[in-house]
Amino acid sequence: MKAHSLTGKILQGVAIGGAVLLSAANPYFGLRLIKGFKRWHSKAEWRKFHASLRYLDRRGYVKIISHNRGSVRASITKLGEWVVKSIDIDAMKLIEPRVWDGKWRVVIFDVPVNKSGCRQALTEKLKELGFIMVQRSVWAYPYECRDEISILRAFYGIQRFVVYLEVNEVEDELDWRGKFNLKQK
Repeated sequence: MKAHSLTGKILQGVAIGGAVLLSAANPYFGLRLIKGFKRWHSKAEWRKFHASLRYLDRRGYVKIISHNRGSVRASITKLGEWVVKSIDIDAMKLIEPRVWDGKWRVVIFDVPVNKSGCRQALTEKLKELGFIMVQRSVWAYPYECRDEISILRAFYGIQRFVVYLEVNEVEDELDWRGKFNLKQK
């Protein structure tokens, strides 16, 4: 599921809001909540919204409960929370500050064979984020990324097997600097 799709936005909105009440008296309430209270004038858009919400319910990402007063409540499920996290993982980017603080961030891991899919996914994400491979399970990056690594560790369920280090001095620092186009101190 793509984060920018209507279904992805609805799921993220339900996740952020915890639970959403959609009132039959005001059919635009749910759209305003999820789209930042932006007005939608098209009935076709309203149908797309409901179709997406029903899709999320069928897939088990949200639970929809109808109330006797004509309102509907949608709340996120555990599976839906996992999908929202994966949407966030897909969109994750690292911010590069203007000035390098002189520290290296090193991620080392020893993920067991029974979690090889998680190891491979972590490796691909580190490459995508711009890390360089120092050794097979040792990756380096020059900027702060502790929070992002914590999120990846938790998402893949490999917290015990991944270590994040901040290092002040590296033997091959000139080589590492060249790979990131960092200037001398």
